[in-house]
Amino acid sequence: MANNVEIKKTVLGTNNFNKVIDTTFKTFTQPIPEEDPDTPEELFRLYEKLYFSIDITGETDSHEYLIKKSSELVNYDAVTEDIQPLLDEIAQLREQNLALNQQLLDLEAEGT
Repeated sequence: MANNVEIKKTVLGTNNFNKVIDTTFKTFTQPIPEEDPDTPEELFRLYEKLYFSIDITGETDSHEYLIKKSSELVNYDAVTEDIQPLLDEIAQLREQNLALNQQLLDLEAEGT
């Protein structure tokens, strides 16, 4: 019942090893340098894509945050040259409204 197993061992010397065994890398390639994906173009592409998903207000991750952060660079004023004429017109219309209401009250008072 005993089976004899014969084991053979081949030993290569240093000189023969380099001749028999290929030690160069054949399956690996030089790494391709990746382009940095963080560019202004990528930011605006994502901004347009996620525009309606971004919260309107909030300390971070919101449109409000983006406005505040960008305003640090641009010196953005809440009241701009475009808005001021409209605010002036609103103030004038309020004054006219008050004057007309006063005239109406005066006419009513005279009628009684």
